[in-house]
Amino acid sequence: MGRWLLPATTGALLAFALPPYNSGELGWFSLVPLLFAVEDCRLEEAFRRGYIAGLVFFGMTIWWIYHVTAAGTVGLIAFLALYFGVGALMFVMAKRLIPDLMDSENQFGAGAALRNLLVAAVGSAGWVTLEWLRGKLLFGGFLWNFLGVTQWRAGPLIQFASVTGVYGVSALVCFVNVVLYFTIRRFIVQVRTRDRQWRLSWEFYVAMSLICLAFWYGVPQVFPHNEAKQRIVRLALVQGDIPQTLKFEPEQKPMILERYRTLTEAVITTRPEMIVWPETATPDALRYDRESFELVTNLAVKSGAYLFTGTVDITPYSSPAEAFNGAILVRPDGSLGEIYHKVHLVPFGEYVPLGKIFPFMKWLTPIDGSFERGRDFTVFHAGELRFGAVICFEDTVPDLYRHFVQRDVDFMVNVTNDAWFKTSPAAEMHLANAVFRAVESHRPLVRASNNGMTCIINEHGIIRARCAPFGKGSLNFDLTLPNDHSQTFYTQHGDVFVGGCAAVSVVAIGLAAFRRNRLQSRV
Repeated sequence: MGRWLLPATTGALLAFALPPYNSGELGWFSLVPLLFAVEDCRLEEAFRRGYIAGLVFFGMTIWWIYHVTAAGTVGLIAFLALYFGVGALMFVMAKRLIPDLMDSENQFGAGAALRNLLVAAVGSAGWVTLEWLRGKLLFGGFLWNFLGVTQWRAGPLIQFASVTGVYGVSALVCFVNVVLYFTIRRFIVQVRTRDRQWRLSWEFYVAMSLICLAFWYGVPQVFPHNEAKQRIVRLALVQGDIPQTLKFEPEQKPMILERYRTLTEAVITTRPEMIVWPETATPDALRYDRESFELVTNLAVKSGAYLFTGTVDITPYSSPAEAFNGAILVRPDGSLGEIYHKVHLVPFGEYVPLGKIFPFMKWLTPIDGSFERGRDFTVFHAGELRFGAVICFEDTVPDLYRHFVQRDVDFMVNVTNDAWFKTSPAAEMHLANAVFRAVESHRPLVRASNNGMTCIINEHGIIRARCAPFGKGSLNFDLTLPNDHSQTFYTQHGDVFVGGCAAVSVVAIGLAAFRRNRLQSRV
């Protein structure tokens, strides 16, 4: 029973550490049951037990995708669980690779502690490498709910993500999990042997020291002592709350446009500098639909503000015409500014992977056609302000996001539509992952959603204000822009930390294979 119960416990604990439960403390020991389950396993059995943990975790955290595709949900859960299986396998390999000093006369001494720390480091490097691969493989990857995301509400702790990305937080959480496993294992051995001479767990103190270092680095950033005068931008975010089933129905178009007109006119009295509507707020292509164009441009002129909105965009002069998931800036004089076309499309939601080769793939998706992929990292200009924009799940893609910030923007905007998943935890999970983009880039993130979570995230990943989810409304906020426009290490250099972890993983796998072949040759 334990061989299945312990891995399932790991999957459940990790799920409870994320939205909607947000018990982030569980993340620090959620892997411990799985580590006990695989400690004496053959590699194949370790993989199977890790796979069980993955099935439970992803089954509890991404079930809401069934609102879009039931078959795709089952397939995605089954695929993503493979990463947990490989992660468990790599932990077993790390234990076998590093000489076991636990059986020596000084089984609780410095040698054993060093060995345990090396196993924890190698295991954490492997886990981070797998998370990075999960974000790259299978039609653009699935970057949601990494181990580090369990700490999304621990602002002072996660600030070092500006150097390592979210992957560094994952490595720290994984490292602490492995150290706790060794500490508990040592305690059990001492109890069983009735050893009355209790000894220090040096690896535990190392792990706690790393957490303290993270806070030492992050606290001064989140709570600065001397704050110079900063630029303030008055924003108004509009949340339309249009059900997905009605969003593109032609007969619902008057209702949708009227709702956005009413909500926008209500916020004009606050005299915002910029108004933001969510993804595909207008039912038709803004540039080519008279009603949509007149509404948006008239509201921009009436408010005297920049109006930024998500919209479908097309290129009618190409053959055949191409459609894009886009975002457009409308100036206070009613003229159109820059246009962004979404670069990272969602498979089966915005395009059909391999649809031209395998036409049956379209049966797994609710969409009739496919969007084309954008190519430019557009910078928008609203007076003296410069900002970048990402659409939908693009704010969960670290490497893509940093390319916008490299263009010296003052802040970032995300327009999204999570109404696909109704009132499920998907919207808050989306927010939890997006928080790390603000920390990595040290730029505020403004999020306008169709039904939640519309909010303001400051440059430290702290949510400053939010609109009540799953209802129509608006959010007015004076956004404070950081004076420091320098670019973080992560923005400039990207996944260097992941590269180091990958190198450690490759060396570990190579040494493990070499050792296994040498042992087999002796038989």
